[in-house]
Amino acid sequence: MDSLDAGPRTAAARAPGAAEKALLLLESLTQLSAAGVPPTLTSLVTASGLAKSTTHRVLSLLIRRGLVTYADGTYRPGPALADLAAGALGLPVGRLRATLLPHMVDLYELTHETVNLAVLQGSDVVLVERVHGSRTQRASFRLPERVPAHSTALGRALLDATDPFATAPSGAGARGDHTGILLSEVRRQGVSTSLGELIPGVACLALPVLDEARNPVMALSVSGWVQSMDLLAVAKHLRSVSLAACLALLTEER
Repeated sequence: MDSLDAGPRTAAARAPGAAEKALLLLESLTQLSAAGVPPTLTSLVTASGLAKSTTHRVLSLLIRRGLVTYADGTYRPGPALADLAAGALGLPVGRLRATLLPHMVDLYELTHETVNLAVLQGSDVVLVERVHGSRTQRASFRLPERVPAHSTALGRALLDATDPFATAPSGAGARGDHTGILLSEVRRQGVSTSLGELIPGVACLALPVLDEARNPVMALSVSGWVQSMDLLAVAKHLRSVSLAACLALLTEER
């Protein structure tokens, strides 16, 4: 009898528990997002190896807890997940988001492009807030919520930050075309840039938000189609709003 019961008990021991199922789905979601694959129910079932009904049930729980969001058939990391990640780093993300959100709105009004706010977690950047309008919402690109820091303007703004408002580093060489020349000029203003590294044709300009000790705590960026962005104007607005955000953070800390 014991030998007959051993098989079911062994299978039960191998089956993931509720907590492990949630972790599997969160890991699968972030990995798919980082790879640029839309985290749909089908792709999450495939990536996690869980049954479809189980995947849907656990995702519903994660949505209720704010760890995952759902829109247009796609699941994405939720604000509570970013808060947990930043909390492990000692960053009060909720307070910082509330302080910086008005400045993000100002930056959107100036540029009418997608404005992003991100934190550094290990070797990745994690998006914690985004502001866009109806026109940018309809744009056919969607930036992932978590990506390797070195591959993004946001990540480089956090990794390489010193004090972009005091000094302007020399820019990388131009690509030999008009866009390359403009990006080189933007870099000379101390702004981190990327072009097509995540999505072909999409440019991103970013600057860090510094605390009182001049350490980067978050980064602001503006993203949009390069053919329609006024790169120099966006860089100018980004610098002014980022400086205002730093001053707001400094005032709050005091």
